[in-house]
Parts: sequence; structure tokens; C-alpha cells
Amino acid sequence: MPSVLSRLASKLALKLAQYYYSALACFYLFWRWIRTAGAALKHKERQIPRKLLDNYTHKFSILSGTRGGSRSTTSRIDTVLKVNRQQCGVFARHVVSKNQKSFDFEDRFDFFRVVAIDQRGYGDSSKPPNITDYSIPALTKDIDDLIHDLGYNSAVVMGHDWGGAVAWRHALSYPQSVDQLIICNCPHPAAFGQMLRTNEQQRSHSWYMIFFQTPHVPETAVAADDFLMLEKMFWSKYGLKNKENFTQEDMEAWKYTFSQPEALTSAINYYRCQYQYPEKGLKLGKCIPKTLIVWGDGDKFLVRENAELSVQWCENATLRMIPGASHWVQQDEPALVNERIDEFLQTCNRPKSNY
Repeated sequence: MPSVLSRLASKLALKLAQYYYSALACFYLFWRWIRTAGAALKHKERQIPRKLLDNYTHKFSILSGTRGGSRSTTSRIDTVLKVNRQQCGVFARHVVSKNQKSFDFEDRFDFFRVVAIDQRGYGDSSKPPNITDYSIPALTKDIDDLIHDLGYNSAVVMGHDWGGAVAWRHALSYPQSVDQLIICNCPHPAAFGQMLRTNEQQRSHSWYMIFFQTPHVPETAVAADDFLMLEKMFWSKYGLKNKENFTQEDMEAWKYTFSQPEALTSAINYYRCQYQYPEKGLKLGKCIPKTLIVWGDGDKFLVRENAELSVQWCENATLRMIPGASHWVQQDEPALVNERIDEFLQTCNRPKSNY
């Protein structure tokens, strides 16, 4: 009985927090509407930025679940091919299509066929309408199906933030298709769950996840004042240490991408699905593939203990801290992150090409 009451109290507290943050957002939006005579809530018409017109090699993979199981939706995944070599590296992103700024790859990764993707809901990839379309099992199946669609049995898989969360679960669910796993500032799901339960600082950092459960209001708040929230995410005290690494041109590419129809709702549905439709009976084990965790210790959204605890949830993991780097570690210190990745890959056995 006490455990039932405890769960009910926890649910009530989360719901009250959601209403509190939503009310604050509504008051703020109303105030901005009054102060700007409505201009703050008007959407600016945007032309596709020059940065998104770069001559990358694109491939749209149609994943229909014909290989190894069924899926509730057919996904159209936009992939950008950087280098065509022997071994495949798939990089799951929660960033904008064609930008490539999220991972600043160098030519020294010349052994790999580097494939950067926009996960479902992002960029030019498909944006299914239902919240349940963004479940972790569906997202991880996208990655596994994509690797095989590209002609490989396995790949080095890398991700950051939501891309990292999906990469973790892909390695846990499909270890046979992961040669090595590389994670940037994203904790193992079991480690993050433990931090949310036991670490007050992490709970306070994660307030926005609760706010995102409200319909419509988060999308309006993010888009208000010409996506001012995106600017604060990168250029405020919570953003990059090396702010010059994210230019006005980069920001315009982000704004253009998230101004497209359903783009914001699809991105926020990642959070809504995990909170509103949690997986029942889920038991998370240790990550089997060899793993590199690159972590900017200046992250204002994820406490450092997430990284340290994640190592304990791996069979063979290496943690490389990047001093002072923000949550956007690969943009804050691209050369140093590439160096850590290069060192890690040099220690790994490279399978023969199966492409």
C-alpha cells in the first residue's frame, strides 16, 4: 500500500509541475504578445539557407519492416554520405538535415563510410503524426534496418543527446549489428533513470521534459520571438563555451529546419512518448559492444555522475572527459572530440567489409 501511495504522489507531483511550467509559459507568451503587438508569436517566412544547399550526397532509405519483423509505420530516413570506404559508421543525430555541423568529421576517418542521418521527425526524414510513433523500440529498429539497407551487417554507431539515447538502446537491443558504440553527452538509459530517481540536481535540470508533456504550448514557446529559445540554447550561459563555433549561419539553418511543418511537434514527441507511453516490464542490462563515452563536463543539462555511472553499465567502456565543454561537446571542441574518437577506433578490431 505505501508503494502505491508513493507512486500516486509522484505522479501528482509531476502533473502539478507540468501545470506550473505551462502556466508560466502561457503568461510569458501573453506578455510577449502584448509587448510586441503580436509580433513575437508570428512566424517569419524563411528561404532555405545556403548552408543547407551544400553538395552532400543524399540517400533516402525507405524502411518498411520487410527485414526481420514488423513495424507500425514506414520510415523515410534522410542519410548524408560523407566518405565511401570499407567499414560503415552510422551517426544518429538529433539535429538539422544537411547541416552536418553536429559532427565535424575529418578526412582522417578514411577507413569508414560515414553516414550521418536525420532520425524520424527531424530534417527531411518522415514525421509520423502519432506520439507513439516515436517510441524507443521504433527508433532503434530504424537504425538497425538502416544499417542493413545500406548493405552492411554491422556498423560503428555514434550519437549525441537523443541520437545518443537511441544509439544506447540500439546497442542494447541489437548488439550484433554494433561494431563499436560512441556516445557524446548522453547517459546509459539505466544510469539516467537512476539519476532522475536519486539526484535532485538532475531532476531540476530536466524540468523541460515535464513541460514538454503539455500539448501545443511548448511548440509555441520554442518558436516565439523568432526561435529565441534556440539562440539561448547555444549562445547563453547554458550553451557553448566556444560560442564562435556555432555561427549565425548555423543558427539560421536550425531555425529554417524547425520552422517547417510539424518539425517542432515531431521533435518534442520524443519526450512525450517516453513519459506518456513508458515501456512496461523493461529490464535494461549492460552494454556489450565496446564503448567510448565522450563527455563535456560543463554540461548544464546532465550532471557529470551520469557519465561515471554509465561506465558501470558497460562490459567494456572508456570515458573521456572534455574539460569545460558544454552539452554540445562535439561542437564546442570538435578537434579534441575527433581526436578521442580516432584514438578509440585505433584500438578496435575492424571487421572485413561486407558491403
